Formats: sequence, structure tokens, C-alpha cells
Amino acid sequence: MQQDQNKTEVLFLIDTDELQNCFAFFPKERESQIDDIFNSYAHLGQHSACHIDYANECKQATKDEYNDLKNELESIGYNLTVLNKN
Repeated sequence: MQQDQNKTEVLFLIDTDELQNCFAFFPKERESQIDDIFNSYAHLGQHSACHIDYANECKQATKDEYNDLKNELESIGYNLTVLNKN
């Protein structure tokens, strides 16, 4: 299935050490020339870089946990495809 070019794939994650810290991880958006660094977004700090190893240590957020952040991203113009399984 081909993805709509105007959509941004996102995975909402939660740091397992800080369970209230939900952030958006964009697995198709590289932050730099370094292969393992991707774009991410959080309420505090907003856009930042995220290493794939850190993202892999986090757990997927539930819809209740990520809904506020999803709404914030959509309010600033993102058209999202959510990859979360739960």
C-alpha cells in the first residue's frame, strides 16, 4: 500500500523511566546525516533529535496517553498516520 505523500508517519512513545513523558517519534524523518537519529516532538521542548536506540527502549503510548500530543501536532499542521498498535 502506498502512503499518501501528505501524511507523516508517527509513533507515540513513552519513556519507561518517566511514564508521563509521551513524545512523537517520526521514523521516516532523519534528523541529520547520521543514520540512527530521527526527528521527534514533545509538549515541552517541541522538535528535537531522537536516537533509534532510545526510541526502541520506550513503550508505545495508548490512545488516551497520546491524544493530547496528537491534537497539538495536528493544530500546527501535521497530517498524521499513527503507527501505534494499541
